Amino acid sequence: MARKLIFGAIAALLLVSYAWVAAQLTSVAGPAQGGEPTPPPTQPPEVTGAPRVPGAIAFVLRGDVYLLRDGRYAPLTADGRSSEPHLSDDGATLYFVRRETIEGRSIVDGQVVNARLGYTVVGRKPSGGGREDLVLDGLRRRSSDGFHDVRWYAGPALDPDGQRLAVVAAGIATAADLHVVTLPRAAGRQPAVLPLSQGAELADPAWSPDGTTIAVTTYNTGVPGILLWRADRPGVAERIETLPDGDAYRPSFSPDGKWIVYTLRRDGANDVHAYEIATERDVALTSDGRSWNGVMSPDGTWLAFLKEQGGTVDLYAMELGDALAGGAPKEPVKLTQGEGIDGESRPSWSR
Repeated sequence: MARKLIFGAIAALLLVSYAWVAAQLTSVAGPAQGGEPTPPPTQPPEVTGAPRVPGAIAFVLRGDVYLLRDGRYAPLTADGRSSEPHLSDDGATLYFVRRETIEGRSIVDGQVVNARLGYTVVGRKPSGGGREDLVLDGLRRRSSDGFHDVRWYAGPALDPDGQRLAVVAAGIATAADLHVVTLPRAAGRQPAVLPLSQGAELADPAWSPDGTTIAVTTYNTGVPGILLWRADRPGVAERIETLPDGDAYRPSFSPDGKWIVYTLRRDGANDVHAYEIATERDVALTSDGRSWNGVMSPDGTWLAFLKEQGGTVDLYAMELGDALAGGAPKEPVKLTQGEGIDGESRPSWSR
């Protein structure tokens, strides 16, 4: 099943043909390569002198997760293969995805060939630095014949209570389905997994503040849109039908749960919008056509998002002011320095 991520000129994530598995996470069939393993990248440098914003923001730069806090941003990973950061509500713990490969075998055009099989893992570590734990391992089973059982995990998001992880999971021949993983309290225990969808094409899970609902992007129809899933009931979801015309993707909730922040792609342009659930009112928070992946600050007064200028993606933040009430937000502030942010990963903002 072809799933290819189609980006606009600004590299905004827009899965038009069931994207994320094929473009980023699918296995790579081809001759197995020998020789020495590739050495890990040099530890990326810390950057100081960034504008100060409240709390902490995790983002991805050149394949590593960085944390911005108190006017400086420093790397939390150094492998060049990490993405999709998510901070716990208290900011103490970082969850993220890492790409891995294993030498194995695959069937191509009816022939068995050597292959480097791709998969992902979900890692967890203190946001202040420290030991990393493996939460979900996409290498589910090693096989002596080389036909390993692998899975791709994407978009890990921790619920407000810190007990459940929403994640999209896919196998080589399976769809991208939404799972809720209850994390074990004791070391050595296996997590309990509740599949919410079956045969779906989903991405970008985000929890409501009360922990009852998970918003996701759906690619099951010709036009990408946003679904609201009941977190405890498999198969119970509702599509938001009153969004403006265009492709809606990457939803996240406001801290009070009244708004959904998302990206609207229309006529080749991407902008960050906010949708009021109770009134179905929609507010455009950016209008430059080059902004996406918006998330609100924990107090709801700021918006962080990605923006492209001159072919370079940077992390921005702006005070919302009375923008949700019909006013104008303040001028955005550029938080990074043109190093080239990973446009595929949504930032995460916590206390």
